[in-house]
Amino acid sequence: MGERAHYVIKDGGSWELYYSQWGGYSMELDMLPGPEFAERFARGQRRVDAWLNECECSGAALIDLGERRLLWFSDCLDGPGHRAAALAVLRRTWPAGWRLDWAYDGLREIVGAVGQDERGVRRWSGIPVADDIRTPEEFMAALPQFELNPDVYPPGSELPRELPIPVPPVRPAEEASPATLVTVVQGGLTRAYMARATASMVIENGAASLEAYRGWSPVVSWPAFPDEGVHLDADAKCAGAWTLRTLDRILDEAGAHWPGWQWTSWQDRYREHLALAGGAIALPVPDQADQAAGLRKLAEEFERHQKLDAGTRGAAVTLSVVGALTPAAEAAEARLRTAIDNACAHRPADVTAEERAHVRAAFDALS
Repeated sequence: MGERAHYVIKDGGSWELYYSQWGGYSMELDMLPGPEFAERFARGQRRVDAWLNECECSGAALIDLGERRLLWFSDCLDGPGHRAAALAVLRRTWPAGWRLDWAYDGLREIVGAVGQDERGVRRWSGIPVADDIRTPEEFMAALPQFELNPDVYPPGSELPRELPIPVPPVRPAEEASPATLVTVVQGGLTRAYMARATASMVIENGAASLEAYRGWSPVVSWPAFPDEGVHLDADAKCAGAWTLRTLDRILDEAGAHWPGWQWTSWQDRYREHLALAGGAIALPVPDQADQAAGLRKLAEEFERHQKLDAGTRGAAVTLSVVGALTPAAEAAEARLRTAIDNACAHRPADVTAEERAHVRAAFDALS
């Protein structure tokens, strides 16, 4: 439960790692007041030695004091207008001379920026098999929530020490669900699809997935602007991807999934994708009105955050659930074990009057 976040403070050759159980909810709000507050807030979190896995981490920020650089990302930003507003305010509240960079490759990019091995935070590629488990029957007896395919793992056969996790197939999205824009050029025709998958999953499905798109109905319009997109030109064997979130180094691995293809990262430059789509799909492209709406919402969230931040609310909900369950557990003569220590791994910080006024001035200038 929570939206886990890392904060890294780097100064020269040394760095310190911090953790919050709830910080992902409000990463941008805690960065808005500028570097002094951001450092103060980060140092108030739990000091840790071990990194989260990238699957567990909803946001992270590297505050590099020596290089005067903020490298960050968050999975919790509410759409393109909100993200654009947050980036615009940050450019005004952080002093001139600071580099403000989005970590398009997520936690791995931040880990690499402090000289650590990025493989240590890579999402799990398989399920480890305990040394005392040898057969599918023993595995399913120990972990009844799993059912192994007998065609892949015949009864009585010896299991490998790690069971690979297959890449889920890409499926068409429904209008109410998050979706990735996928455009495919084949035989000179460009068709658009909305996939119920992240851009990384689209790429991981590989060149064989082109055949699957043939069975989909092309989409000519969509009511919401996507957070990610992938363009696949099968005629030229070239492709590109963009995201308002993170791609987690998938483009470094794209060659293994798409042999012979050339890939381009467009970072968040979705207009380059739309230009290649050539009008194959009509989308509500973000405009100044969307950023203005995002700015208003961000300003409201910032003020609310100063009264009661999202992490405190999340911890309070967790504790209230524990409080409600405890009597029921006692009545059933059961023992309820709680990880309160982890649930409360978040510490808010108060902005000064000057810092608050500084952020408000940035909102006013952009309004």
